[in-house]
Amino acid sequence: MIRIFSAAALAVVFALTLLAPADAATCSGSFNTCASRCKTKYASDKNCISDHCSPKLATCKSSGCWQQGGDFGNVLTCNLDKR
Repeated sequence: MIRIFSAAALAVVFALTLLAPADAATCSGSFNTCASRCKTKYASDKNCISDHCSPKLATCKSSGCWQQGGDFGNVLTCNLDKR
């Protein structure tokens, strides 16, 4: 009985790990999203990443919060993993 419970618990933990996005809840994941948006939506702005994303990454690594830009609803996301 204990083995069945342990196997079931392990299966649930494994399934939850697979369902969670790899770095969606991290500062670096938010930076990657920002950089991707710079490259696609703002391709003509060659300083977009350094002027916009890098300062937000520095702030996020100290606060754990990422503020989206106005074009993306100004959404503030907190409790991010600071990596």
